[in-house]
Order: sequence, then C-alpha cells, then structure tokens
Amino acid sequence: MAESMYVFGDEDRRKFARLVAAAWQDGGLRGRYDGDPRPLLTQYGIAYPEGVPAPPLPPQPEGEFDITELESSAGSVAFTTDGTASSVSTALCTCFGDSQ
Repeated sequence: MAESMYVFGDEDRRKFARLVAAAWQDGGLRGRYDGDPRPLLTQYGIAYPEGVPAPPLPPQPEGEFDITELESSAGSVAFTTDGTASSVSTALCTCFGDSQ
C-alpha cells in the first residue's frame, strides 16, 4: 500500500474552519457534508484533490466557540481517514491506497 498525503495551505485551513463552524451550527449542512463532502468543499472555495478522501468534520466542542479562534487554530489538528485527530502544525488528511 502506498501512502498519500494532502496538506491544506493557510487559506484552505481558514476556509475549512468556516465550513466546520457552519456545519456545527447547521445539522443539515453537516449531514450534506457527511453524505457527499466534495460539493461543499467546492462551495467553500477548497479545491480538494480527486482520489484523496475528504477530511472528516471534527466533533463540535461543548460550550461557545468563536470563528476567529477556530480559524487561527484550524492548522493545529491533523485528520486521518480513520477519523482520529492529533496535534500537528498543519492540517492534513492521510489516506492509504494501492500503489500503481
């Protein structure tokens, strides 16, 4: 199996943070993302590469949150295809597939 990695740039991290915040406020949007994330990534201006699984939306934290804080911290979590998250300096999505 070959490993593939996609790293969000700074602007895409901010855009993804806006998408996450919107999904936290609108369960219907979250449901749409869970069903077919690519149209929403495009709607939020994120050109995500084909063949790489879309990053999962993180669970909503308890209490209040500020979009500015979310945008500034968006690069501090790595999302993997198994749905786990870990702290890193850039947001990324790791996927595995057959090497060809």
